[in-house]
This record gives sequence, structure tokens and C-alpha cells, in this order.
Amino acid sequence: MEITKESLIGEVLLDYPEVQDIMLKHLGEEVACVFCPGQVFDTFEMIAELHGIEDDVIEDMLKEISTTISETKK
Repeated sequence: MEITKESLIGEVLLDYPEVQDIMLKHLGEEVACVFCPGQVFDTFEMIAELHGIEDDVIEDMLKEISTTISETKK
């Protein structure tokens, strides 16, 4: 599974629960998408717009998530 801005947050967390800490690190506790029921419908792009998160923050987070997933699969 490739993780992109269009990926559903809930799907990523369901498939790869180990990335929860990465999301909290980049988004902060005040953006509680990790715990929000809306994660089932929201993409990373949607939460960036909704919460005013810069594109580079989302891109850095997605890179770290992808790296973590790749390392976990080894």
C-alpha cells in the first residue's frame, strides 16, 4: 500500500498501527486525527486543509510513515 495525501487516515492506522506515534509527532496532540472518528472518511490532504497544516509537514510525515512501513515489512 502506497501512502499518499489521498490515503484515508483510518485505513492507514488500521493496516499500520505503528505509525500512530509518527502522526502525533508531526500533527501534534491538538490535531487529534489519530483518535477522531472522522479518520474513517478523512484523507491526509483533507486534514491539512482543515487544520491549516503546511504541505511540507504532511510530506515529511508521509515519508517517515513510508520508511517505517518499509522497515517493518523486512
